[in-house]
Amino acid sequence: MSSFSFDLTVLETFGKETLEQAPRKVALEVFSRVVKKTPVKTGRARGNWQVSVGSPVDGVLDVEDKAGGATISAITNGIESWEPIKAAIFLSNNVPYIGALENGRSAQAPDGMVKTTLSEYRGIVNDVARETGK
Repeated sequence: MSSFSFDLTVLETFGKETLEQAPRKVALEVFSRVVKKTPVKTGRARGNWQVSVGSPVDGVLDVEDKAGGATISAITNGIESWEPIKAAIFLSNNVPYIGALENGRSAQAPDGMVKTTLSEYRGIVNDVARETGK
């Protein structure tokens, strides 16, 4: 199983009015980038990114999503119901080979999906801050 979470304390400088929306925007951008960077052969790995609140999910979906649109749509729905102040949000993928893909097994993502997205995290937060008028 591969999962990651991120520290929302970097968003403490946001005004109260954006405290709920800013983390959702950051989560959507981060999670969408991971999905889009996931190598595609059958679409199974890309289709198995799952969002959950409170704890990571277990299990593998019987889904193939080569384009990633359905997966990002499901992630969007999960993020919309998330209350950032009350619980952590997780993005998980439980296909048996997700670790190998993250570690460069595929030429489509030789540097991984999660690692490369996490290296972009600070820029994503800054972009969201600019969009929200901070």
